[in-house]
Amino acid sequence: MRTMFWGSTLEISWLCFSGDKVVRNPKFGVNPLQLDREMKDNAKNVATFKRNGGKMNIKWGDGREQNVNVEYKNGVLSAFDGGLCSVAKPFGIKAFQDRTYSGLASYGNVTRSVTLFLGKDGRFSEKRLGAVSGDGNVTTGVASASSANAGTYTINGNTVVFKYGDGREWRAVGQPYDLGKEEVILGDQLFKQQ
Repeated sequence: MRTMFWGSTLEISWLCFSGDKVVRNPKFGVNPLQLDREMKDNAKNVATFKRNGGKMNIKWGDGREQNVNVEYKNGVLSAFDGGLCSVAKPFGIKAFQDRTYSGLASYGNVTRSVTLFLGKDGRFSEKRLGAVSGDGNVTTGVASASSANAGTYTINGNTVVFKYGDGREWRAVGQPYDLGKEEVILGDQLFKQQ
């Protein structure tokens, strides 16, 4: 897991390494990492890399090349391109214990709020609200959208698979929040227990 602060905003991303490949924000989970599927359906986030001292030379699937600064502590990646890295702690449970979590993400004039109920029977429900507002320079109103969904979920290590009643699936890479609080990280969002 990689974290970085931009002002007062926490950015969460995932870097998963396999041989000379790295996948940024895997779409299909990490237990197991489905490298062939990522290369087919998430190619812009799959790269070939080569370590070169305190740098990593990276060529992304969309052709972009980067040379990023990296740091290692005891042989484990601890910093990548200005963000702090840690080995993700897997979920030590097979189900959450009837808990409601909420998460809020905001960037500029766009805001997303998600409330998740995660049941010990492997069922979940979610409510999402998104809003976009004018930036102050333009006379505009606010646009918003909301949704409510439900389904089942399973946990395998750092992968939580949400299967919606309409057949959709969301494979979220995640981990328990490790500062002694009842919080979890799913995808790019921190969820706090209500």
